[in-house]
Amino acid sequence: MDLSVSIVNTNSRELLLACLESLGDTDAEVVVLDNASEDGSAAAVRERFPNVRVIAQEHRAGFGANHNAVIRATTGRYLYVLNEDTTAADWGLQRITEYLDANPRVAVLGPRLVYPDGRLQDSAWRFPTPLVSTMGLATLGKLGIKQSRGARARPVDWVMGAALVLRREALDEVGLFDEDFFLYSEEVDLQARLQQAGWEVHYFPELTVVHHESQFSADLPERRINEMWRSRHRYWRKHHSGAGARVAALATGAQYAVRALLSPVARRDPGTEARMRLHARDAWRVTGPGLRELADEWNGSVGTAPRR
Repeated sequence: MDLSVSIVNTNSRELLLACLESLGDTDAEVVVLDNASEDGSAAAVRERFPNVRVIAQEHRAGFGANHNAVIRATTGRYLYVLNEDTTAADWGLQRITEYLDANPRVAVLGPRLVYPDGRLQDSAWRFPTPLVSTMGLATLGKLGIKQSRGARARPVDWVMGAALVLRREALDEVGLFDEDFFLYSEEVDLQARLQQAGWEVHYFPELTVVHHESQFSADLPERRINEMWRSRHRYWRKHHSGAGARVAALATGAQYAVRALLSPVARRDPGTEARMRLHARDAWRVTGPGLRELADEWNGSVGTAPRR
């Protein structure tokens, strides 16, 4: 099977092991890049899955940089980029390869994503252009934005990076993930560049992947939100005019402000309301540190702090 699987892990050993267990025996090349975990992830993989190649990285980097490292270290014509917090009853790797072989202009393929309880997770979207962002404000994101519906494969704008298959030939043409995005929006940027070059992105609901949503940064909501908005602003500045970027940001931020005022959940839960207000604030300007700074702090302490 001419397919390489790229899994990046940071301190999520049990989720990672469950992901590899669900992959089972496969002819695909499976590579785990361990992002300087401190929970014994790399050793556990080597012990339980000797056929999986482990890249034990000594520093912490972002999503794009980590997967780029695996892409450069592998040879498969197709690259399955996976979060460590995904599993599947049937990964359908052969079907993926056959579909991409039969559709040579498809550069990205995204499976159907569900939560552990079986609920659909929205995973295919329209590009967040100024117009689409304004539409999202008018409908609070309810109409015209989500594209992960239906049971048949079809073209979409972009699919979520938790599980997506990339064609190496297309990457050779447009480049890999932009590493200036530390986390969030890097997959949107890549798929925008691919489509600008004439490639296609398809949603592939014939296969279902369970996304367990790692809690690695869940206890750092402000840093996570800051990083998300820093990436969004970068994306809009990269792909739109200054005025367009501002319109897109403010329209998206206004959605959060309205939800903070109207959502019954936000009214009952001060934490949810605070997060929505933080989103609205960051739409104007991100002033606080994000996850990149957290990684930089960790990297700077490696030489002095004891390793576990």
